[in-house]
Amino acid sequence: MNEKFLGIFLGFAGYTIFVFLDSIIRKYLVHDYPVLEINFFICLFSLIPISLALQFVSGWGVLNNNKVHIQLFRGVLGLVCAAIIINSFREHAFSEIYPILFSAPLILTLFSYFILKEKVGPRRIIAVLVGFIGVLIVSRPGTLHFTFSLFLLFIGAIFLAVNVLLIRMYANNQSSIAFAFYGFLSGLVLSAVFVFNSFVPPIGSDIYIFLICGIIAGTGGLCISAASKMLESSLFAPLQYFQLIAGFVFGYIFFADLPDIYEITGSVIISLSGLFIIYREYKVGIRPLISKKSRVIDVVNRGH
Repeated sequence: MNEKFLGIFLGFAGYTIFVFLDSIIRKYLVHDYPVLEINFFICLFSLIPISLALQFVSGWGVLNNNKVHIQLFRGVLGLVCAAIIINSFREHAFSEIYPILFSAPLILTLFSYFILKEKVGPRRIIAVLVGFIGVLIVSRPGTLHFTFSLFLLFIGAIFLAVNVLLIRMYANNQSSIAFAFYGFLSGLVLSAVFVFNSFVPPIGSDIYIFLICGIIAGTGGLCISAASKMLESSLFAPLQYFQLIAGFVFGYIFFADLPDIYEITGSVIISLSGLFIIYREYKVGIRPLISKKSRVIDVVNRGH
């Protein structure tokens, strides 16, 4: 099979898997278990496919020479972000949640300018501002539609952007599987610490649902990681916006969610702004700070 075609397929599969994961959590788990307990089990069981990948694909040696303090900090960011997202499932549809999370690439552009000192021209600045208008259209602050959960989602998007920024800064010569392993491992340990006093024993078949969710999360991460290695950034980066479309579809299939005109308009604006930023970065010759060999998931994957 052509490598480019396989990479595109794995990218689509990975993002679809993550939306499917969110659907299971929203439908079967979020109303019965504490948020951090859900995250604990997902991190625990996600280590199964990742450990298999370490054993049979990359080897355990790729875990060496990783900056432990950076990995721990990424784990904290991922834990908080995952908790915010899972909690939002109790109140909001995917058509509200995903567009706000996809403001993370817009925020990352600003961080790249102020922290990494990348050159950001006026066209990308305008695209960022237009994208934030899309976020406002979806969230509608100042109306009854706007909730604290939606506000927290924007904070989560900031954490996602910081997480990706750390990857860009410290991922040279690091394996993407190693980053995934340490991300899930730190999420597991931190979740265990905070969920101890509120732990609810899984009832009936729920432990199998947790198992499925964890395997799905780990597999989805590996699919996206593999796709990122097979494809050039200019082709890989736009694939993430398929998750928005999949969110609309799965939301309708599983929950009969129908996005309103505000959510559709805002999502289109955010997506076009993000895609334009990707196009301009490719056009002006901006290259990732990490090589294709070690490239990690430079996308919004919520730290699952």
